[in-house]
Amino acid sequence: MNNALVAFQEAMRAAGVFLAADARITPDGQLHRARAADDKAGALSIWYNFHPDAPASGAAGNWRTGAKLTWCSKRLSALTASERAEIARRIAEDRERAQVATEARHRAAAAKASRIWEQSAPASPRHPYLERKGIAPGIARQSGASLVLPVVDFSGALHGLQFIDEQGQKRFISGMAKAGRHIPVTGMPSPDARLLICEGWATGQTLATLSPGAAVLAALDCGNMQAVAVEARRLFPALDIVVAADLGEVGMTKAKAAAVASRARWIWPKLPADAPAWVNDFNDRSVWRKSQGVSS
Repeated sequence: MNNALVAFQEAMRAAGVFLAADARITPDGQLHRARAADDKAGALSIWYNFHPDAPASGAAGNWRTGAKLTWCSKRLSALTASERAEIARRIAEDRERAQVATEARHRAAAAKASRIWEQSAPASPRHPYLERKGIAPGIARQSGASLVLPVVDFSGALHGLQFIDEQGQKRFISGMAKAGRHIPVTGMPSPDARLLICEGWATGQTLATLSPGAAVLAALDCGNMQAVAVEARRLFPALDIVVAADLGEVGMTKAKAAAVASRARWIWPKLPADAPAWVNDFNDRSVWRKSQGVSS
């Protein structure tokens, strides 16, 4: 048992599922949640099932990062026919339990988001983040000192919220469905208008100013741009879609992949040689040019 537990935890780490140092695996074949090594206080991002009966097996994942694995203590080629059938049964059962738990987390996050969104007031135009970024509140609301932004799907259904504090630190409601969701900077796209897809909301606000009449969606991060762009293309086959990249190897690579997958065009900020190193996206470019007395 102990050897199998150690091997399972080693497999988890190899797959990018890192338990907190004080977290322990409960070996009862049931779905459990646990704290990840980088979780904030109170968060339980990791899920796992560990089956102790021979051959020992398990499944685990991190809801926040998307990392996951299935594991068996024996090589597939060494399993008997009955063991293979048992492992297949466990995998199917574990997958179903994880899916049920994931959907429950998504529903709870959406319900919490709805309550907070309804209770939030329109954002102050004097919010420090807005002033520093040189943008208007747009659809943003405010809860305490944080801006509140809706995370929706293409039907407009609310799935979660993004919070941005006065220092620009960002966080999402824990447990929300993220893949393919976005912040509707200027509303939903229509077949006869251009659609711009970018990473962050502040960049989206800047792009909306630079491209009047275009629909703008913020995909939350570069890793989600492809899912948003592909879904937009599925819903609007003839739509003029433009993916707006952040600078840097990761941002450019992800944006290009999103454009290729969705049959879209892609653009990025064109910078002169004297641009400072902190200029990384269209909003940064706008802020820098305004500081130089040049309009966007």
